[in-house]
Amino acid sequence: MEEAENQPTNHNLGDQQGNGNTTTDTQSHQLSFRDMVRGPQQPHGESQIPYPDEDDDVSDDDVGPEDYIHDERCPVILLSKEEKRRMRRPWKNSLIIKMFDGKLGYMGLMRRLKKKWSIKGELSLTDIGCRYFIARFTSEADYNFVITQGPWMLDDCYLTIRKWVPNFVPDDAPLKILTAWVRIPNLSVEYFDINFLHKIGSKIGKVLRVDKSTAQADRGQFTRLSVEIDLTKPLLSKF
Repeated sequence: MEEAENQPTNHNLGDQQGNGNTTTDTQSHQLSFRDMVRGPQQPHGESQIPYPDEDDDVSDDDVGPEDYIHDERCPVILLSKEEKRRMRRPWKNSLIIKMFDGKLGYMGLMRRLKKKWSIKGELSLTDIGCRYFIARFTSEADYNFVITQGPWMLDDCYLTIRKWVPNFVPDDAPLKILTAWVRIPNLSVEYFDINFLHKIGSKIGKVLRVDKSTAQADRGQFTRLSVEIDLTKPLLSKF
């Protein structure tokens, strides 16, 4: 069982605690038995996926001044690639999370996430509305662990996680991207090849990680991939 929300913890709330928007906190915990039995866990010390590249999405909305119709009633502010790269750089190591039907407040969520994820570095949590939060990590190992070791639940409520993307606007619209574990049963062991498994996973979505036991062929009953799935597309029934 997880600890009660009011159990004493060590917090360094900083200057922004009063407005309830952003805090930074450092603490480490061991994985619970429940976390361990869900499947092979990625040690924090091992890096599986790097932070997003500097040039990712930097040109997603680049247009030249000549492409805009001048209208004094609707001014347009143009940003260069360099400006957007500078503004987005601090958020490259972030994840967008949403908790469904949860009763936890901001500080309660911060405490529970740090315990659940066994954070080794620092975690900053920013409330952006509509039950969405942006989690920023100082440790690449923490970032990799969280995005590859789901699914995550708090108080029997599912916590969705995806990589941070520019121009994300929280609203009550249905989620479009979801990180999930995918099992592929009855695959012959000679195909437990890391490159081939990435080819399989790419037909489902963006592959984030191949389970270590799968890659080493320790378990032959099924393959296990962590994949970022586009929920706007039909799910594959077979291939």
